[in-house]
Amino acid sequence: MAQTDELEQAELGLIGATLNSAGRAFTELDFDPTDFRHPVMEQVWRVMQKMVQDGKPVDQVTLIHALANSDMPVEPSLIHKAVEVAPSPASANYYAGIVAEHAARRRLATVGRSIIDLAGQPGSVDALIDEARKKLDNTTRVNITSPVQYVWETMGDTVATFTEGDTFIETPWPSLNRIIGGLRPGAVYTVGSRPGVGKSVLGIELGLVMAQHGGVALFSLEMSQDDVNKRILANQKQIPMNRLMSPSELTDVDYRKIAEWRNEFRRPFAVNKSPQVTIGEIRRFARNVDRRDPLAGVVVDYLQLMGQAPNDKRARQEFVSDMSRNLKLLAMELDVPVVMLSQLNRELEGRNNGMPKLSDLRESGSIEQDSDVVLLLHRDIVDEGKAHELQMIVAKNRHGAPGGLTLDFAGHYSKLREPHGGF
Repeated sequence: MAQTDELEQAELGLIGATLNSAGRAFTELDFDPTDFRHPVMEQVWRVMQKMVQDGKPVDQVTLIHALANSDMPVEPSLIHKAVEVAPSPASANYYAGIVAEHAARRRLATVGRSIIDLAGQPGSVDALIDEARKKLDNTTRVNITSPVQYVWETMGDTVATFTEGDTFIETPWPSLNRIIGGLRPGAVYTVGSRPGVGKSVLGIELGLVMAQHGGVALFSLEMSQDDVNKRILANQKQIPMNRLMSPSELTDVDYRKIAEWRNEFRRPFAVNKSPQVTIGEIRRFARNVDRRDPLAGVVVDYLQLMGQAPNDKRARQEFVSDMSRNLKLLAMELDVPVVMLSQLNRELEGRNNGMPKLSDLRESGSIEQDSDVVLLLHRDIVDEGKAHELQMIVAKNRHGAPGGLTLDFAGHYSKLREPHGGF
């Protein structure tokens, strides 16, 4: 009963505070009339909305007159009571929050019942879970807009970042940091190359550095947990990959390093083992990682291998475009950097210099659009004298200029080093 009384007072207070603002509170509230629990309150709000839209003054007298001519006449005493409950216009946002929260709870109860029904429907479990999540996400809708703030009012926060530093995660390569500033929360970093050039090595290195700041979710669609573990071990302890893949070749020194690594390595770096990775699975797994350690980043290796359901009739290009866009939305939703590895078109191998460009991103032009930064990798894997030189082209940089650098590719250690600057 107490909750009902609180809600009734809040609904009256919202109407009263809005009335006492002469309707000006409508400029700060994008409130859905259906969020009201009581039909009479909903009717009052709809009439007030119509008056504002028609440019009519909104006060007790004009509202009572408008309600008398509406489809659902309302007793004038209700309007007088509303004004008494909330004499201050400033309380409109407060009361709106209470009303919206109660509305979300009612929607949650409704969705809970529909999810029970959904469990009995045909279709894959992943598809049903995604549908259930969409229903749940809709229950969090609170239709209250942020107060209007001019740029000069928010400039203090921006200036503070100049002295307090930013929240970017630095990559292992200073030359790249000078170009892109590091890994930004909410941004997508696409790494494109042909097979065998080094994008998986780069993806794991970025995952390792992000794992120094929090949990990391790696979705490796080509490597097993064991493969990833061996690459991390090679990277961290400089044990050649060929010896890790052939244990009989391991030395006593190698075994000592392995024992050290087992005792030392405690970064929250998680590898997803699902054979069919979807956006829904990425979201679920990332949130599970976040429950153990605050999420610092996501790595997807690689985009074109993401699973498309058998009954999904979309063209492959359309599907990849949707996955790319959804990964960008996920980065903003989770407020972490997302590293998205991508295959490049085979046609670039026919060029004289073999250097990749943005148009080589395979199966989708939207990858470029959704990415904040695009890194294209090139390595001459045929010429043994140059096979260790990995050229990294910053082909797109949303927050700065493009550029490039050369890294030393130490594939046997699953590592990229920076011997010098740009090229």
